Amino acid sequence: MPGIARRAVLASALTLPVTTRAGRAAWVPAGAVTMIVPFAAGGTNDDVMRALAAGMSARLGQPVDIHNKASAAGVRAIAALANARPDGRLLAQLPVQVIRSALLGNIAFDVTRDTTPILGVAGSAYGSIAKTGRFPDGWAGFIREAREKPGTLSYGSSGMNSTAHLTMARLLLREHVQVVHVPFRGAMHGARALAAGDIDVLAGTIRIGEAVTAGEAAWLNVWSAQRLRRWPDVPTLRELGYRLVVTTPFGIVGPPALPAEISDTIRAAVLATMQTEDFRSLLERLDMTEDYRDSATYGAFLAESARMEEMLIGRLGLQP
Repeated sequence: MPGIARRAVLASALTLPVTTRAGRAAWVPAGAVTMIVPFAAGGTNDDVMRALAAGMSARLGQPVDIHNKASAAGVRAIAALANARPDGRLLAQLPVQVIRSALLGNIAFDVTRDTTPILGVAGSAYGSIAKTGRFPDGWAGFIREAREKPGTLSYGSSGMNSTAHLTMARLLLREHVQVVHVPFRGAMHGARALAAGDIDVLAGTIRIGEAVTAGEAAWLNVWSAQRLRRWPDVPTLRELGYRLVVTTPFGIVGPPALPAEISDTIRAAVLATMQTEDFRSLLERLDMTEDYRDSATYGAFLAESARMEEMLIGRLGLQP
C-alpha cells in the first residue's frame, strides 16, 4: 500500500469504534478512563503516554485521563490496582523498574497477582558517556584504568538503585573492578559533573547524549539490541562481549481479573495508535524502541523480570 494511502487508513482507523473479530461492537467504557503514569508531567514517558491516551480515547469513545504520580507515589498507585474494580476504567503504565522499587520499598505488590498484563509498548535506550578525550580507547580504556587504580574512578547515575546504577554495577561486577558510584538528582546534574571532571563516567537514558551532541562528551557504549541510528559508530554492550540488553521496557496493565473482552479491546486501541506514523515518529524522536508484546508474552516477561530483580537485589546487596 502506498505510504500516503497507508497513513490515511491508519488515521481513519483511530476514529472508528473497536470491533470484535465477528464484527460486533466491542466493550465500551462506562465513563472516562484513568491512566496512572508513574512519572512527572512533561518528560519523555509522559509524552508517549499522552499520545497513546489520545489514540485510545478516539477509539474507545471516552476520555483517557493521565494521572501523573512520580516516584514512590507511582509505585503505590500501581500497587493499588490490586483492589480496583476490573471494569477497565483504571489502568497504569508499568515500567519494569516499578517491580524493583516495590521490592526495595517493602511495598506489598506482586505483579503477577496484582495486575492483568494488557500489552508491552516500548523501551528507552540507555548508555554511558565520558568527557571528550578522557578514555581514547572507549569502554576498554575505562575498564583498564579501573583495574590499574581500584576504587579511584567514579561513575554517576540518576539516583540510587536506578536502571543505570544497577546496570553499571552488574558490568563492573563482571569485570571484577571497583568504581565509586555517585548518585545525582537527575541526568543533567550528572552531565555537569562530568563536564567539570568531578566524575569519570555517566550512565543514563539516551538523553545524556545531549552532552555528546554539544561536544562535551563521547559515548562509551549503548545498551540497546542494535546500534542507534543517531550514533551508528557507538558499540552496543553485546558487541563489547556482554550478553545484556537494557531498555527499561514499559507496558500497560489493569486490575487483576480484568475480563478478556475489556483487555482485548484496550489492547486493540493501544496497538492501533502504536501503528500510526505519528506515534512511530514520536518514539524515534525520543530515542525509544517499540517493544510490543501481547498479553501472554507481556505477562511472562513481567514474571521473569520479578524473578530477576529479586535475584539482582540479593546479589548486589541493594538497600532502599
